[in-house]
Amino acid sequence: MAENKNLEKYKISTMEDEEDYFDNVEMELDYSISITEGSMELGKDNIKEQKKYMRDSHGDMDDEEFLQNMQSVNNDEAFLRRAAKRLEVYEHQKKVPYFGKFVFKYKDDEEYLPVYVGMSGYQSDMNGQQLVYDWRAPVSSMYYAYEKGPASYNVHVDDMEDDEFSGDIVEKKQFLVSNGRLKDAVDTDSNINDAILLEALGGNSGVKMKNVVATIQKEQDAIIRNRTAYNLIVDGRAGSGKTVIAMHRLAWLLYNYKTLESDNVMILSPNSIFGDYISEVLPELEENSVPEKEFDSLLEELLFIEEEYESKLDQSEFIIDSGDQDNQRMRNIKVKSSISFYDSFNEYLDRYVSGIKFRNFHYQKVEYTGEDIAAMFNGRFARKPVYERFENIAYFIVDRVEDNSPKEFPDEKKRNLARQIQKQMVNLFAERNLVELYVGFLAEMEKKYPGISEYRNEYGKICYEDILPILYLQVYFYGCHSYNNIKHLVIDEMQDYNIFQYAVIDRVFGCRKTILGDRYQVLFYDPEETVVDVLTKIFAKRNGQGGYELKELFASYRSTAEITEFCNGILGGEGVGGNTVERHGRVPEEIQCESLDEAVEFINDKLSYGDMDAYDNIAILTNDEADAYEVYKQLSEYTEVTLITNQSVVYAGGVVVLPKFLAKGMEFDAVYVMTDGAYDGSMVTRHAHYIACTRALHELYVLDVVQPQ
Repeated sequence: MAENKNLEKYKISTMEDEEDYFDNVEMELDYSISITEGSMELGKDNIKEQKKYMRDSHGDMDDEEFLQNMQSVNNDEAFLRRAAKRLEVYEHQKKVPYFGKFVFKYKDDEEYLPVYVGMSGYQSDMNGQQLVYDWRAPVSSMYYAYEKGPASYNVHVDDMEDDEFSGDIVEKKQFLVSNGRLKDAVDTDSNINDAILLEALGGNSGVKMKNVVATIQKEQDAIIRNRTAYNLIVDGRAGSGKTVIAMHRLAWLLYNYKTLESDNVMILSPNSIFGDYISEVLPELEENSVPEKEFDSLLEELLFIEEEYESKLDQSEFIIDSGDQDNQRMRNIKVKSSISFYDSFNEYLDRYVSGIKFRNFHYQKVEYTGEDIAAMFNGRFARKPVYERFENIAYFIVDRVEDNSPKEFPDEKKRNLARQIQKQMVNLFAERNLVELYVGFLAEMEKKYPGISEYRNEYGKICYEDILPILYLQVYFYGCHSYNNIKHLVIDEMQDYNIFQYAVIDRVFGCRKTILGDRYQVLFYDPEETVVDVLTKIFAKRNGQGGYELKELFASYRSTAEITEFCNGILGGEGVGGNTVERHGRVPEEIQCESLDEAVEFINDKLSYGDMDAYDNIAILTNDEADAYEVYKQLSEYTEVTLITNQSVVYAGGVVVLPKFLAKGMEFDAVYVMTDGAYDGSMVTRHAHYIACTRALHELYVLDVVQPQ
């Protein structure tokens, strides 16, 4: 009861109090900027003097003195780099030093701790007081997770957990800050005030994705700060913030796990344009950019075979053009991406490998029967790729031979002996070309799936749905250690990958993963076997290792209520999130156009007469690259417009024309979706249409172009 009385005595801060605190932080930042600039000038002078001394005294210096001076210069230059980065942070903080505040009273403590939460932490250079806390700091987690009342947080060192700190939040505020001015302070009982969130959502999209640390929602923050999942799967509806969550999670991981560096993390993204679109989020959050790769680049890098094969875009355009046509290839794509096909392929490979008959081995006094070697192959080393098993067994035998030798073997002798043993095993293994082995499997499946043995397209290239099992086959036999340095992998647009791709990813990247996407944003949607079913199979816990946690996000924050309702209708209400904050705007328009010329004229009129002047980023989405080029060619005669293709690597904003498939994960202020009227009845085209329409923030136009007979 005494504690409750103490809480009741707490006096909520006034606007005047907050203005005083804000002015003090700004003054402190000015001081920090001043002393940092001063120390940088001194550092530059020191370097200049040291380099002059080294030039003037070069002939009189011995090697040791020269190296000492070089080391001193290197240290000063490293100091300058750190100071320059610190100065950049201070100057950014001057604009918005913090965005939120809560006051925490620890249990059994009479003191109240005011916690101002910002993009970065800030400690006074005058007295050492912590004036602002980094949003990623353990104590800051309470800002996102709790309303006023009982609250707690944990302090971790990597995965080691300390005691829980508990108490009460007695005050909570959000601030509107712009260009170094405190505009408003809002008392709130929730984690984010609706008015502030509404203002943030109502702004225009940027050329690059922006950070959202000031408006992270409670359910999003729980995903960002998750420590327990080895593989964290996030299935969220369009506009629920999946990609931005992924980027903030990376920033949180890099801040809280001191053994994790930016080059230990990788993002697997759908295309280069998307990679460019998200490229500025981490630097904004004061972390270095991390490596980013597309799966098709990984495929090209890893695959041994030199035959030509399709790209993901080739396959996607074929699917969109085919719609719901019941052609052989469409049936094959569905089957070859299925869990049952994957299981059958693994059974085929297991039979093939189990057919190896090992011979007895004898060298000096060491003997192993064929059964002994088979037991190692199928037991101790069974979880490794086939050729790694051969190598491990060979070195195991070499170690036994060396144990029975009076003296240690030189490394070269070990390697040569291991090579001989390995060669014997490989010779016993009926090695076949990867494609040939895969084609043999297809022949076996022909009876169950007539026509399944077709694996090349009309141009003689291996189909995309077939090159993926071939890559899996290669990794199954040979393994891959190219990415052993990666400790955390982020996979965005998870629905774009099939079971063979995830099986490859699981073998190539044995690290922890954050996997995000929307099961409904896929061209082939099968409610009986979604990407979530695939993920839970591939990343299930095995032998006490791995495992996954599945989180779902249903709230949509991207589009206006009118656009969200329109998108709900495309899929019959299934798979689309509801608006948490009711942001209203123009009702989407559907326009019938007699020709492409008429559609382009409609868009040009909108652009020319100022209807789009309020927007920075406008997209025209077409079915494929050929259609995109035609629209671009006509529209570029009237206005400045950019064509984006699968080869594009930079997104600069403005008016862009691109295929629907390349727009996944991106958002635009206004979107014009080109259709041929076929999306109403076709599952494939309805899902493609849904993906395109959910890219719009403020305005959406669907242009139904009549196809010539």
